[in-house]
Amino acid sequence: MAPLTLGSHGSNVRALERRLNDLGYLKGKADGSFDQKTADAIIAYKSDHGWEDPRGIAGKRLAGSLGFGDSFDSGATPTGTGTGDGAKGKQKPLKGGTFNALVGRNPKFVANEVRKMAKARDLDFIQLQEISTYREQIKDIPGYKLITFPGSKDHGETGILVKDGITVSDRESIQAKGPGWKSKEGDPRAPRAATSVLLNGWLRVVSVHAPPAIDFRNGHAVGPEARVKSYKSLMTELAKAAKEYRKDGEAMVFGGDWNEGPNSTGVGSPHWLARVAGMKTYDGGRIDWEMARGATIERMRRRGDGGGSDHNLWTFVVKPK
Repeated sequence: MAPLTLGSHGSNVRALERRLNDLGYLKGKADGSFDQKTADAIIAYKSDHGWEDPRGIAGKRLAGSLGFGDSFDSGATPTGTGTGDGAKGKQKPLKGGTFNALVGRNPKFVANEVRKMAKARDLDFIQLQEISTYREQIKDIPGYKLITFPGSKDHGETGILVKDGITVSDRESIQAKGPGWKSKEGDPRAPRAATSVLLNGWLRVVSVHAPPAIDFRNGHAVGPEARVKSYKSLMTELAKAAKEYRKDGEAMVFGGDWNEGPNSTGVGSPHWLARVAGMKTYDGGRIDWEMARGATIERMRRRGDGGGSDHNLWTFVVKPK
């Protein structure tokens, strides 16, 4: 194979970046672009593993060392991780859930409720929304790690709680463009962002919280102009991300609080997103539901009363196709 070097692009570079990310040598999104950070990460890896004259290029020897075999094929399965279409049929189902924690409550109480939800159902992950003021407490739940982005435009309002032992890689924040909108009281509201992470090398999980007070009627979005623009922008960015995930052969589950039902139609609606991303919708609550591609969702059920939230916990099982 031809070595990957500065300026290389494509799915093989992205596979390399993800592996270096998993091993702690590279931080940030795997974007498929071989830049100086990628080269520096390779040099650090080679130095740690006793290579003489380590250089920032990726050839057959490095591919073998990282567990890819002879090349950085994005469909190959690096030793100990598993990734892409090449691993289909070998992956175990994952038990998931989605829950909007509702702002304005006692942080310790909310974290304890989330803990009980995760433990009682032995969930592998929970897509969480409205957690920016509970983040510090939720991240301390034993046996789990919280993936969120406090530095995002919405200050870490969404997140994904992942059970220890589940491999986490290629985490990113998918953010709407623009300045956001104003509340009925005139207070500024930040544009929403979604939390995205690759679990066990095969399932892309995204936690979504779309802007409220939007209604898609007869294929058109109805609501305050700034809020409509922000909603459509988030759906557009999610569609772009889904396109990249599809190129990488990842199974996908996007879900959370859409503030709209799965049958809403029109450009920029959740139904539009599902259609352009080739995803199937799985109806849960009126506005809390999932869409998936490359995987099936089974046993989607409402659990409990939400522990004081105005949303229920919804649980489901994700199986690879």
